[in-house]
Amino acid sequence: MIIRSIRRITDDARHNAFPGACWFKGNIYISYRQGDVHGGGIARIIVLRSRDGGISWEHVAVVCGPGSMGDTHLYTDGERLFAVGFCVPEGKVTACASGAASTENGDEWTNWTRYEGTGSYILWRPEFFAGKHYCAAYTWSSKRPWGAVRWFESRDGRRWRNVREIHSGEERPSECHLEILPNGHAAMLMRCDGGVFHPYMCTSEHPFATWKMRKLTDITLVGAAVWTAGDDVYIGGRWCYEPETGARCLERDDGADNVAQIGIFRVDGNRTVFQRVLPSGPWFDLSYLGVARYPDNPRRFAISFYSDAVAPACGVDQRTHPDIYWADALFLRGVEFLRDGFRVSKRISPVGGLAAVGCPDTKDASLAFRELPARPRTDYSGFPGECDLVLLRHVIEGKPGVVCLARDIAVGNARRIRLHMGYDGAVKVWWNGAEVFAGPGTKPAFKDHTSLALESRPGTNRLTMALDTDGGNAQGVFVRWEKAL
Repeated sequence: MIIRSIRRITDDARHNAFPGACWFKGNIYISYRQGDVHGGGIARIIVLRSRDGGISWEHVAVVCGPGSMGDTHLYTDGERLFAVGFCVPEGKVTACASGAASTENGDEWTNWTRYEGTGSYILWRPEFFAGKHYCAAYTWSSKRPWGAVRWFESRDGRRWRNVREIHSGEERPSECHLEILPNGHAAMLMRCDGGVFHPYMCTSEHPFATWKMRKLTDITLVGAAVWTAGDDVYIGGRWCYEPETGARCLERDDGADNVAQIGIFRVDGNRTVFQRVLPSGPWFDLSYLGVARYPDNPRRFAISFYSDAVAPACGVDQRTHPDIYWADALFLRGVEFLRDGFRVSKRISPVGGLAAVGCPDTKDASLAFRELPARPRTDYSGFPGECDLVLLRHVIEGKPGVVCLARDIAVGNARRIRLHMGYDGAVKVWWNGAEVFAGPGTKPAFKDHTSLALESRPGTNRLTMALDTDGGNAQGVFVRWEKAL
């Protein structure tokens, strides 16, 4: 797991929490509940948009209902973006109503409208797949200490049908984070407030008539999320790393004996494997991840969360005024980078620099292309991750100019591929002789900095690159590819 960056995107002395995240028409959107306190009081849903990959953010919607708004979620059916949240009228928790506002362009939004057919069930994280809307919704009883989770379906995202029960009883199941992959496989993480807050990992296949459930007994987790990268399933949320103390703390929800952090784990069968902790702050009020897969890279995710890790600028109590953050994360376990098999030219200094370079011909004697010698994978000199780097230091020799690379890639019968690259000097890229990309580099080179969707021909395809040495300071490039779904 690689965290490329983390940004705090609110600082307004409010209680900002329970965020959602979604890509929609090329932009990343994040929603969150803005209120006075964790629960109760006056609260609304705020929707932000970033047009530059998370560097800057603009407000695009304020969603209000006939009461205090609850947890938020964003999802899309491809044509519309939905901002989902429940409304609590005058503090009557048992009278919660779920609903959503929507937009077709990101700028003009409908009013929040209550769902039909959902009763007191909270549709926490709906998703859209193959023409229908789906959600595992929860409710609870004020007379007995138990909850229930039921499966809901909808054709239009407004009128819902209560289809079947998934789980209920003394384990007190509630919030369920649902992910549906393009192949129809669904993963869901179910919160259980009974006992010591062990969640259930649930899986199903379209049309989601039955669910396989297994309890993760080695972890105490609430406010959880689940996502898939390659063959791996990851979960994250408010993690109590001392389970017994953490369970008591969760039951009181008062932050005493604070042992909570925002943890991310890989699920390995019935056990979890710790990955890392996100900025968590001194108090217990945190987590609730929103997860949005990058459209051009199935292993890269925008992850939103809330935390009091940084004190508000105005000096109000840090513990009771959390802010919204987002992280740019890569999950590359088991991924193979193209590291050997490249041919490299001598360093050249064309008039006009990189801009003047056309697609290099490996048969051009003046470029003196030669096989790039393989090196052992234990060579970690330079910076972390360099074992996957196509290392060009010995060709660049600390001098200005341009270095050209070429490699044949066998793609089998794939008609479309994704090419993922990182580079620490300006580059041009050609695919089968056609220019497909040009852009500046980063210091240092980042894995998967640029992702391209390319048409390929069956069998072997030619990748060619030209790298400006940045005055001799460049080190090399990261390159990997995968079949596009």
